[in-house]
Amino acid sequence: MMKAHLTPTRQARAARLASLIFSAVLCSAAVAPVSAEPLHLLTESYPPYNYQENGELKGIAVDLVKAVMADASIEYEMKIQPWARAYGLALNTPGNCVFSTVHTPERDRLFEWVEPLFSTELYLVRRTGSNVNPANLEDAKRYLVGTQLGDYTEGLLKQGGFTRVDLTSEIDLSLKKLIAGRIDLMPMAASMVTDLQKKAIPVEPAVVFTRSTDSLACNTKTPQETLEKMRASLKKLIADGTRAGIFQRYKFIEGGLLSPAKP
Repeated sequence: MMKAHLTPTRQARAARLASLIFSAVLCSAAVAPVSAEPLHLLTESYPPYNYQENGELKGIAVDLVKAVMADASIEYEMKIQPWARAYGLALNTPGNCVFSTVHTPERDRLFEWVEPLFSTELYLVRRTGSNVNPANLEDAKRYLVGTQLGDYTEGLLKQGGFTRVDLTSEIDLSLKKLIAGRIDLMPMAASMVTDLQKKAIPVEPAVVFTRSTDSLACNTKTPQETLEKMRASLKKLIADGTRAGIFQRYKFIEGGLLSPAKP
């Protein structure tokens, strides 16, 4: 089969045509609208940090994260999900973050962290008036302790040698079991204890479980530019008193309860 040969003139015309087509493709790509996917921010129902009221997401952590995103000018959508699902999406799916996530050594390399949202003290709580009275954490191991599947407290209990652990899909289910006397103790953050007590729900701290830093945990493939914007905005909101104002609005005292629990 004979091969077709282009004359020098035809070769030049073909090269110019190819160059024009390539330039047109580049220009159309440059002017094409970029549809950036908003960041998906996931949380659980855990008053007073995160909760839904009349269809609106509210809470200490929700308001703070919203303020960070507004200051950083980052588009986002925020949803409440069961904790295990929210955590799994942030861990495995780019474009997802989960809060408020306790930053533990085991989780350190699993996420990109925007922190600190706040620090808090965690208790093992009992039903008010019950005869569950552990002298310390070691003594607490003889009781049945409930928590939610996939929560960091599940790992803490196992690492701490707690063998009697009851798991549920949501924290509200564990709380119902506690009130009904079906479990003896459950881990609970200080502000949640205070919030429930204000609502006349009979819970009280039995023993200090741990102290923690709560953070926004993002998928490791989150763009560094986005992460740095969020980190810079959080730092700014801490420095200018915005975070403190949110805490004050919710009467949130960072750290532990005013009335001390047993160490």
